[in-house]
Amino acid sequence: MDSAKKKLKSSDGVVIEVDAKLLDKSKLLKGLVEDFPGPDDEVPLNEVDEKNLKIILEYLEHYKDSEPKEIPKPYPEEVDEAFFKSILNDDWAFNFLKNLNIEGSINLINAANYLQIDGLINLLAAKLAYELSNCSVEEAKKKFQIEDDMTEEEKAEYDKYPLD
Repeated sequence: MDSAKKKLKSSDGVVIEVDAKLLDKSKLLKGLVEDFPGPDDEVPLNEVDEKNLKIILEYLEHYKDSEPKEIPKPYPEEVDEAFFKSILNDDWAFNFLKNLNIEGSINLINAANYLQIDGLINLLAAKLAYELSNCSVEEAKKKFQIEDDMTEEEKAEYDKYPLD
C-alpha cells in the first residue's frame, strides 16, 4: 500500500483522512482499503465511533514503523503499577493505557477486535488484566460494573461445590 491518504468514516458519520500506511496493522482496514481503492472513497467503519477511531489512529501512528513490545504471559495474579510499567517496557504504551478508564478500555478493545489490530488487543488485554489484579470478586464486580443476576437458589447450589 502506498502512502496515499484514505478517508475513514466512523459509525457516527465523521470522516477522518489518514495516511494509508497506518492501516496496514489492521487486517480489516487493509482489506477494506482494497475494496474502496479510490482517493475519494470513504471506508465505512460501522462498528467504530469517532472517539475510538481517534484513539486507534493515535496507536497506529505511534507504531507505524515498529511493532509493540511483546507482553509476557501468563500474567501474575497480583501486580502493582511499577511491575505493570516494567512488563510493558514502553513509556508511551504505559501513558496511553493510563489515560483510559475501564469502560473506555472495553469499548476500545471491542473496536480493536472489530478492526483486527492484534497488538492493540494485546495491550488492552494487559490493561484489563492489570485492573483485575489485586481485586476480590466483589471489587471486580464493582469496578467493572457487573451485576449479580444469580438467584438465591442458584447461589446456594453454587456454594455446594466450592472451587478450592
